[in-house]
Amino acid sequence: MNKILIPKKSKINDTEEVALPMVKCSFCHNMTSTGMHQIRLNMVKKGEFKFENGKKLYKPPVMKKIDIYMCTNCVKKGTKWPGARP
Repeated sequence: MNKILIPKKSKINDTEEVALPMVKCSFCHNMTSTGMHQIRLNMVKKGEFKFENGKKLYKPPVMKKIDIYMCTNCVKKGTKWPGARP
């Protein structure tokens, strides 16, 4: 018979070290690990209708994902997010 290895269960109050990623603030260009994060989608190519085998098919638009970060210093200063408000 095969032995099944079961990992030891950790206690609730055990501490765990987690490495936080360092990112560059999009406004002041300083490295930070805390702050605000926003994801935006920019259109690269518009959607279009295509005819294949006599059927009308819709090809969806191609989007590019852009990550914008704001450090805590910029948040305290009241820096506004770039671009028009939706």
